Amino acid sequence: MRSLAVLRTIVIFGLLTGIVLGQTATTQDPAKETPASATTSANTPANAASAVSTPVAGSMPSAPPRSHFVPVLISATDSAGNPALGLTKEQLTIMDANHAVEPLKIFKAADIPLHLAVVLLAAPGTFSQQQAAAIELVQKVIRPKVDEAFVVTARGKKPWPGERLEWKQDPKELVKAIQDLDRSAGLADAFNFDLQTTETTLNGGRASVQTFAGSGPSVFDAVYAMMNSDPRPARRVVVIFREAWPHSPGFGQQLNTIVESKLTDVIGVAQELHIATFVIGLEDPKFNGITDNNLGKIYVSLSAGAEGGGGAGARAYDERLERAKLRAYEAGKTNVQRLAAETGGEAFWSVKKNFPDAVNSIANMIAGQYIVTFTPNEAPSPVHTLKVTSSAARVSAQTTFFYGPPPAK
Repeated sequence: MRSLAVLRTIVIFGLLTGIVLGQTATTQDPAKETPASATTSANTPANAASAVSTPVAGSMPSAPPRSHFVPVLISATDSAGNPALGLTKEQLTIMDANHAVEPLKIFKAADIPLHLAVVLLAAPGTFSQQQAAAIELVQKVIRPKVDEAFVVTARGKKPWPGERLEWKQDPKELVKAIQDLDRSAGLADAFNFDLQTTETTLNGGRASVQTFAGSGPSVFDAVYAMMNSDPRPARRVVVIFREAWPHSPGFGQQLNTIVESKLTDVIGVAQELHIATFVIGLEDPKFNGITDNNLGKIYVSLSAGAEGGGGAGARAYDERLERAKLRAYEAGKTNVQRLAAETGGEAFWSVKKNFPDAVNSIANMIAGQYIVTFTPNEAPSPVHTLKVTSSAARVSAQTTFFYGPPPAK
């Protein structure tokens, strides 16, 4: 059990500067400790020839020892979307900053505990379906007394009701926790773009105001702090429900910059902690490109004229705004997909009841996970591009990793 009431500050390569929800220390149950044969974590494969760690810049006064190689979490599936089991390192190609590097070791999912965060969205219209999907997912992927998970809700009209998030190893306890969630309560979200259009009294006109609220600790801070609080070897995975519109970059440079900065922060910390993010996207039928959102509106001409006066002008404004909103919505979907793809996961936009297609695909990708280690290339920048492919499977992996320069002598 870890407290969310205590705030602490973490800085990861300058990507995320702010207050995160901290944890109180807990005593580990020896029965829950990972045996030496369980081979890896997001930071350190246990069977590696020497200790591997990904330094967290700014978290200590002096530079930590530099690791000799880097672990990366990948998901491998076959052409039908089933987990690709039995993958070997000889079947992998790793490109570090456009230079080939040799895989050193590969560890399969069956030998590595899973640490899973499930983040629902306080969206009343879909919340019961999200709960059903989350329950199905934990029942599929959580192995009792081996894996662990916690659940939390983002956004909402009411604050998160408790001071603690808890890791649970029993799928039945997780199901109960999901069933007990309040659809109106949640931690703050990092992405809250909104566009409000109101009627004005002058000539029946329209006025639009775009906003973005996302300052202070967010659900992403809480999830990352929870993941970082348990150093035991594990695969770290977040499954999160997302709507496209709140991730939209808006219509102007100022909001574009804010949203891009938030997205870069969230993705960067996930990459630093080697956390793969899988998204179940919640489609909005108002922005599906089919529905006419002007249906039912009455446009009254305020002056005579061939074009109908003010009524025609108001309708033309609304039509232009709807086209702009559709483009902004699609840009929001692109940002959601980036959140998944750049961290080694995938986004699934589902319209099926309880999202079974998305749940099955995510469960298959989790079952087809491996951790691969390699020695990175020397480079002047700590930011390395990464691409992992296979001759035998479709592979998803984070697109960037961090490997700082050697300490000054």
